Amino acid sequence: MSKVKNVLLTHSHLDHISHLPFLLNNIINSFDEPVQVYGILPTIEALKEHIFNDIIWPNFLKIPTDERPCVVLNTVDYNDVLDLDGFKVRLVPVQHSIPSTGFIVSSKNTSIGFTGDCYQNDIFWLTLNGLAPVNMLIVDNQYAESEKNISTLAQHYYPALLRKDLLKLNYKPPLFLTNVPPVDNHAIVYEIENELNDWNPTILKTNDFFVLKETEES
Repeated sequence: MSKVKNVLLTHSHLDHISHLPFLLNNIINSFDEPVQVYGILPTIEALKEHIFNDIIWPNFLKIPTDERPCVVLNTVDYNDVLDLDGFKVRLVPVQHSIPSTGFIVSSKNTSIGFTGDCYQNDIFWLTLNGLAPVNMLIVDNQYAESEKNISTLAQHYYPALLRKDLLKLNYKPPLFLTNVPPVDNHAIVYEIENELNDWNPTILKTNDFFVLKETEES
């Protein structure tokens, strides 16, 4: 864990920030440089007010000292492009129940598009169309169509709705789905296989990880 230098946060919901406090606690005696955390303003403000407040969790923004904390929170904005250890990270607006961002992570001629938690929108897909094609697309899909009322309230895709948005993309990269429930998922898996069959998507599982490698230029 002490090798972690940068953390990108899409938004402030608990399932997206919950590991950060424990990460900092585990490196407190072994870090060389503060972990740099990046998020849009509402995310950073939520961390300061509701997490690192000495009530929910110690204020690691001042631990071990004010001058040398183990974490620095960096506020970034939509369409910013960060240069992090040789990777370019573009923040892309997405639609969710609270302010959130997707990411396009690039390294020379290889890139990944990631929606984070997401619902029907135009801007993420139009942004992808205006950039070099990504080699891999990771998209949220948490509900089945029978749960579309919850999907609308929580602002997460279900397969039929995702299919409509994928049609906005002018190319077809390999598709990977995140947030698919690991249990009692027969209905949503059935819908994925039928609604998105021409995309042949891969459903991501816990502990899946990917290494960004360069591809040979043709």
